[in-house]
Amino acid sequence: MEARDIMSKDVIVLTPDMDVQEAADLLVRYRIHGAPVVDEKGMLVGMVSLVDLVGKAGGTVREIMTPDPVVAMEDTPVEELAQLMLDEMVRRVAIVRGGQVVGIVSASDIVRVYLDEVRGRRTPA
Repeated sequence: MEARDIMSKDVIVLTPDMDVQEAADLLVRYRIHGAPVVDEKGMLVGMVSLVDLVGKAGGTVREIMTPDPVVAMEDTPVEELAQLMLDEMVRRVAIVRGGQVVGIVSASDIVRVYLDEVRGRRTPA
């Protein structure tokens, strides 16, 4: 199984010049814990999480975002994504094609894959 099989394709993105409050409102509205930041050409330039929103001072997304976020390609195996999240201590990985965001995989997506695998291995009683 690869990133393309489990990634969310309708990705909510933020822009660097977006007001921090507007970014917070978007995350809350869509019930997500973080989002990629893209420039005017749609290129990935950062990542913002709820932790960034409450833990960093700044008026714009650019001032609080984490630059150079952890990324993977669509054909990255799920096992590699899980290891990447553990190694980099992140809860989400942007899936990119040519520097543009085409999806996102969260820790919850990884857990769901492993739970489905465990459930599939159980034998009926």
